[in-house]
Formats: sequence, C-alpha cells, structure tokens
Amino acid sequence: MAEKLPEISVVLPVYNGEKYIEAALISILEQDFTDFELLVINDGSVDGTQAILERLAAQDDRVRILARDNGGLVSALNWGLEEARAPLIARMDADDISYPNRFSRQWQFLKDNPDVGLVFAQMNKVDAQGKSIGKVTNTRTSPQDVAAALSKGNCLPHHPTVMARRSEMLGAGGYRDVFKGAEDLDLWYRMSKRTKLAGLADVLLDYRLHEGQVTQTSIVRQRFSQDLIILIATELEAGRDDPSKGWDCVPSFDWTATSPQLRAAPENMVALFRYYHLIDCILTHTGIKDLASEDLDALIDGLKRKSFFGSAKVRQVLAHHIVQEAKRRGLRGLALKAMLFALKTNPSRALRYGFKPF
Repeated sequence: MAEKLPEISVVLPVYNGEKYIEAALISILEQDFTDFELLVINDGSVDGTQAILERLAAQDDRVRILARDNGGLVSALNWGLEEARAPLIARMDADDISYPNRFSRQWQFLKDNPDVGLVFAQMNKVDAQGKSIGKVTNTRTSPQDVAAALSKGNCLPHHPTVMARRSEMLGAGGYRDVFKGAEDLDLWYRMSKRTKLAGLADVLLDYRLHEGQVTQTSIVRQRFSQDLIILIATELEAGRDDPSKGWDCVPSFDWTATSPQLRAAPENMVALFRYYHLIDCILTHTGIKDLASEDLDALIDGLKRKSFFGSAKVRQVLAHHIVQEAKRRGLRGLALKAMLFALKTNPSRALRYGFKPF
C-alpha cells in the first residue's frame, strides 16, 4: 500500500533561532488542520537550535529536520521545496506565530479556487516579547491588485503567511539568489505571470519585530534587489527581453556598463548599479572619503528624482553624509544642495540632527 502523502508541506528555514524557534514550531503543531509535514531547514545554526528541533521531532513525527552547513536563505528555501512531499507549500519563519486556523483557512481557499496558485494573509506586528504594537497589515487582496502591485515592486504577499501550490512555485523557477533580499518579490512576480495570487483579509500570523532582523547591509541589498526587479518588470511589460537573463550569481555593485552582465542593459539599469555602488560605499563599505565629488553630486540628483531607494529615512541619512563630506572638502554648492534635499525630505529631522548622520 502506497504511503499517504501530506496535504501541506511547511517550509521553515532557521539559523541560530533558539530564542523563538520553539514557539514558532508549536504554533504550527497546534494547527486545527493536522495533515501536514513540517520541514525545518537548520541552516548551520551554532546555538541551541538543533537540540530544540530534535526534542520536538521526538514528540511529533510530522517534524522533519534537514540540517546542513550554512548556505543562506535562498538555497535553504529551495531545498525545502525539493524535499516537500505535499502539493501545497506553507511558508513559516522561525520567529513568528501562526494562528491555529491559518492552515484550515488557506487550504480551504485554495481548494475552492483552483485557478489561484498562492494565497497570503494579513499579519499582526508584535514586539520581541510577542506583545502587539498596534499595527496590522491591511493590504489589497484581489489577484488584479496583487499582480499590479508586484510589477511596481510592492510585495503584497507577506512571505511568512504564504500558502502556495508547489507546482506553481517550481514552474516559475523557485527562489533565485540573484535577487537576494527580495527573493520573495521576484518569485511572486514570476508566478503572477503563470497563475493568480490572492490574499485573505484575515489576520493569521503574528509577525515578530526584534533586534538582529535587519542590518544596514541587508537594507541596501534588499532595496537594490527590489529596484532591480521593478526595472526588469518594466522591460518585460514593454515586450523587451529580461536584462538579467543569464545572470547566475548575486549581482555586484561594482558592475558597470563595461561589465559583461550589463553590456546589453538599458541605461537606467546601469545607472542603478552606479547609485547603489555609491550608497554601499557610504553606508556599509569603504566610506565616503574616497568617492569623487561628481559622484556625490550625481547621487543627490538621483535621490531627488525618487527613482530608487524608497526609504525616506535612509535617503536622508545619505544626504547628511554628503553634507558633512562636502563641508570637509569645502564644496559649498554641494553642501547646500544636500542640505536642501534633507530639509525637503524631513525638515525637523534635518535640524534636530544638525545635518549629521544618525
């Protein structure tokens, strides 16, 4: 007699998650829909994560542990997709809490809507201790709205709330490391060209906010990937070729118009790489002192056009860096331009910090 396969495979990557992983797993194991397997990909944790996983797996045979050396989120997610035995994939993160009726609501929705390949839910944001901070997502849910938002770089499907058909995820190519930091936006956009993506108005997950989730480096990479996806979507929507076709690695901010990967790229994509090279140097890498003055001037002009890096706070941080560097170099015109940009972005913040980085 053939083995009965589960209805849902839960894919949950974790790296050094001992603080919250047990609560996350228990919230899955206590679902009112019980026909699932829980694939926990331990991505090289060096804390007590593995011991917690083994203890819970010994108590519930639905838990399957996939352990390996650290390889990063994208490859961990793809490994989970490969190992999954169910036709439906439920995503879950190691620090969130799924509500008991999450799987039953999403499973029923996909059963009732066979033309929908992915369904997500709304989230309640909580602090590190699990206390609600009074912010609940209220994103649009219709397939038309979701597809339109994705093409503009707005990732409506909240990743840890997603349940999707495995065939559609694999058919779209799975997660891609090329778009590290926005690998979910990239996959959802490609899936939206194959199937419908929809949302529920129900709040079905507590999304935990805590220190260590986001670093300056990860913010820069995430924003870059998001802006890159928007440019690629624009090219595809216009009937042109995908400029990233053939890329097989995470793009480097050092790529220029002469790099093989960008020789056929449109001008705005080449400019995007230039801007992010400067942003990376200022915020996370070599610093601002070695950058040419004309590059700093060009960055302020680019920020003023609002065509990239949507975070107003970080845009202002960049302007404050340029103000101070321009003053150090005696470039009054550049300093004034950066100060005016900072004032226009947020005058109270600019004056409060005296145009100094914060």
